[in-house]
Amino acid sequence: MDSAGIESGGVSAATPPQRFSPTVQGAAWMLASAAAFTLFGLFAKLSGDRLGPAQLAFCRVLMGAIAISPWILRAGASAWHAPRPGAVLMRSISSSLGFVLSLYAFSTLTLADANAITFSRTLIIVPLAYFLLKEPVGPRRWTAAAVGFAGVLLMLQPSGAFEWGALAALGAAFSFAWSIVTVKELTKDHSALTILLYGNVLNALLLAAPAGLTWIAPTGEEWVLLAAMGVFGMIAQACYIKGIGLADASVLAPMDYVRLPLAAGLGWLIFQEAPGWRTWVGALIVVSAALYITLREAQLARQKPPMPQG
Repeated sequence: MDSAGIESGGVSAATPPQRFSPTVQGAAWMLASAAAFTLFGLFAKLSGDRLGPAQLAFCRVLMGAIAISPWILRAGASAWHAPRPGAVLMRSISSSLGFVLSLYAFSTLTLADANAITFSRTLIIVPLAYFLLKEPVGPRRWTAAAVGFAGVLLMLQPSGAFEWGALAALGAAFSFAWSIVTVKELTKDHSALTILLYGNVLNALLLAAPAGLTWIAPTGEEWVLLAAMGVFGMIAQACYIKGIGLADASVLAPMDYVRLPLAAGLGWLIFQEAPGWRTWVGALIVVSAALYITLREAQLARQKPPMPQG
């Protein structure tokens, strides 16, 4: 990563050609975030065999803070400038809770199921973006998001049995939904580096006590897994911040659905978790809905009349 890349969006990549609309660029960043988050979930599941969710969450944000420290040092005091510290703190609280709950879900459920349940946040993101961010949401977008969530429900294969992991995944969905719309608002007057900085440093402070109470000394292999989890978690977060700053949150949220087939594939390769037909059909539904929303918004952007000059 170069300094300019992380300060503007958080990843080292050439600036996308200007012929692509902000919506398409945002979708590309969201796809990168989905891939990185899938690997984050894999390493979290491998680490969660013995380590608790609070410890995993603390190590994730601590590793993320270490990973971005060179850019923080280079940026100096400007990286710490937060015009709205209250909003930054509330975002950190919601994301900290989401980290703990999601990591517990990853350690107890299959990769596909853990990802699928957390996608219920899409139903929360769309109305939050509409009511809090005042983003216009047309009937087609509402419908596509609802269809995508129907695909998620299909993959859940509900059996009626109560599972703490499923409840934790649902709680994580609520926490991350609030965090996501907060990030969208913060990008108006906070740099991506500042959001990443506080997102890791404040979360580490918030999680230090619960992690200390449940701490288990990691083995050498577990430290490697924790480091990988932290790095990929930070990459996923950085790409998400970049994407969400380019287009409406309610437009880009369904792009996260791509994690579902990725998680199902990794679960099969690594843990011999064989998804049934419901998983594959559900994945097809949600990916189709996500692609439809992106292509539809790109088409609408091209049809908008140019702004008058002068």
